[in-house]
Amino acid sequence: MEFNELVNNGWSRHDKQSAALAADLEQHSALADDAPKAVGFLALSNHTIGYHMKDWPRARKLAETVVARLNPDHAASPALGSLAIAQFMAGDEVAALASECRAVALIDTQPVAAMVRCRVLLASELVDAGRLEEGSRLYQAAIGLARAQDEILACDRAVAVTSNNLASNLLELAARTPEQDALMLEAAQAAREFWLKAGNWENEERAEYLLALVHNKLGKHDDALRHAARGLEVIAANGEEVVDEAFLNLAAAGASRAKGDHELYTRSLARADELAAECADQGVKDWYATERAKVAG
Repeated sequence: MEFNELVNNGWSRHDKQSAALAADLEQHSALADDAPKAVGFLALSNHTIGYHMKDWPRARKLAETVVARLNPDHAASPALGSLAIAQFMAGDEVAALASECRAVALIDTQPVAAMVRCRVLLASELVDAGRLEEGSRLYQAAIGLARAQDEILACDRAVAVTSNNLASNLLELAARTPEQDALMLEAAQAAREFWLKAGNWENEERAEYLLALVHNKLGKHDDALRHAARGLEVIAANGEEVVDEAFLNLAAAGASRAKGDHELYTRSLARADELAAECADQGVKDWYATERAKVAG
């Protein structure tokens, strides 16, 4: 088995075939034979074994095996951060702090970036594990540390991705507490903020889409319309992104329906349908149909 086959196919089946994938990862861990591969490998193994299977001791053991093979240079720092997360979630906070110290020590420039990356990822895992109060406090502290820096950090992209995923996971819950609502909004706002630092225009308009969905879910439909419109403006100013434009119009349709604006609802939904019809990817069509049903009832 090749490394790319293991990881790429792994992400496509990590949620439906978690146990089988975990066995494959353990059997073929030697394929993660350099730091960049180890980073990708541990992102998959932690998510599959730790998050989906709820077996963080097993995820920790695998992470320790992979990291032990790496040369102790700056490229290994993110892998050590992933090890620290597995150790913390497995209940060994001291080992986690030691691994994080090693990760920070390996960085020649911006050592704070290694800490921010590790802490934001750990905060997300805590929230996903139901430890909302701890996760929220750690997330806010890590984001605050990133914001306090006067320069663009190497971790800014990781902060944007993790914030996006955190908000999206909370958005998908059937019901949320007020505290979860507050964190969902905070994470969506942070995702946009850090994508503006570390991403491109597509990341920006997708961040606006997420904010539109979040505000719709919170009942703030005027804000949802504003973010959907902003996303469409970003696309119009930079190029073409038919699928994203369809979903932004769908978000606007949902907001306008909730506001009782039938004219805007009809216009936005018709435009979304028109754009979605241009897409040839059946997976995207199915996703659109699912989201459309939520909007159109």
